[in-house]
Amino acid sequence: MTPVSLPQIEIDNLIKLFSEGRMQEAIDKILVLDISYPNIPFLFNMLGACHKNLGNLALASKFFGHAISLKPDYAEGHYNLGVMLKKDGQLITAVESYKKAIALLPDYADAHNNLGTALRALGQKDDAIKCYEKVIAINPNYAEAHYNLGSTLRELGKLEAAIKSFETALIINPNYGEAKHILNGLIGYTSKAPPRDYVEKLFNGFAEKFNDSLLNKLEYNLPFLVNEIILNLGAERKIFDKVIDLGCGTGISGKGLKALSGNLTGIDLSEKMITEAKKLNIYDSLIVGDIVEILSSSKSKYDLLIALDVLIYIGEVKALFKAVRSCCKINAFFIFSVETKIGDGYSLLKTARYSHSESYILNSTSEDFNLIKSQEIKLRKEKEGWILGKIYIFQAS
Repeated sequence: MTPVSLPQIEIDNLIKLFSEGRMQEAIDKILVLDISYPNIPFLFNMLGACHKNLGNLALASKFFGHAISLKPDYAEGHYNLGVMLKKDGQLITAVESYKKAIALLPDYADAHNNLGTALRALGQKDDAIKCYEKVIAINPNYAEAHYNLGSTLRELGKLEAAIKSFETALIINPNYGEAKHILNGLIGYTSKAPPRDYVEKLFNGFAEKFNDSLLNKLEYNLPFLVNEIILNLGAERKIFDKVIDLGCGTGISGKGLKALSGNLTGIDLSEKMITEAKKLNIYDSLIVGDIVEILSSSKSKYDLLIALDVLIYIGEVKALFKAVRSCCKINAFFIFSVETKIGDGYSLLKTARYSHSESYILNSTSEDFNLIKSQEIKLRKEKEGWILGKIYIFQAS
């Protein structure tokens, strides 16, 4: 409960500033109010929320913690602190905070949902399912809980139940792009491309553990293999003046590409991936945004363009190939990977990734590129087996 000593009009004004995104104004007002109304937990909780939205995560955690110290039975404070701990990767401590919030407020749907997400990240999927089911019991129209339940069931291989959960999420929110994309893959419907926010959210959430997961757990060696391929393109092309790493992610390919380039640019849709890539101090420039949009408006021309594990998140690739061609110098090389599809065309898989057939790739590139070489590869491990793919080396015609 909000302390009665703080006038309701002041509470309403703060909530209005916050809801309008005027964070700094809200912070300034809170600091003034704290003089007249000291030690009010609500004010420190609001300070934490404002700083969280501004990206000042350490300060946000500090203020949420102070709100709890003033009012140990402050359910929202425990919940908000849990959110910050989860963002910081402190999952076990986050779980404790969510449980404290729920103990104080048993029907706290958001806390149950986030507890489920934290438990799922810890590998406790059966317990996560119980959390999502509790959310749905509290609020049957909580679309995100249905989506999270479906995602967890999908990971456990319970596909029919997962499909029902995604369908329910879409009934509640017909514009739920993430649910629609994954459902499409499960029922065998191939869309042209995933929703942009699906890809962005996927990689923003994966950024900090991306390298460890790919390199150590999935035995991903595509960047190193591509380096060998580039070195074998011809003795006269050991160094490329301008290179662009499309879908650069955290910069796994950057170190190898830097040794082969005079100037190296990286593009990725995920802001958090770009943040990780910046830490390497390898790229001459890094750009957050959609590859097709950026290349289509770019005036730069490149000698070498790399797109590793990019097409697996794009179905229809002609727009990408046209955008790439518009940024090619004479005889520039374009190297990319795909997951292998037998037959024709492309497909959206149950993994929510796309596979592309060789005939589709060749038909899509025939006007703008000449095929130099293609090579079958093992892309990465998945469960007990390997994902099979191909690397293509094209040259601008």
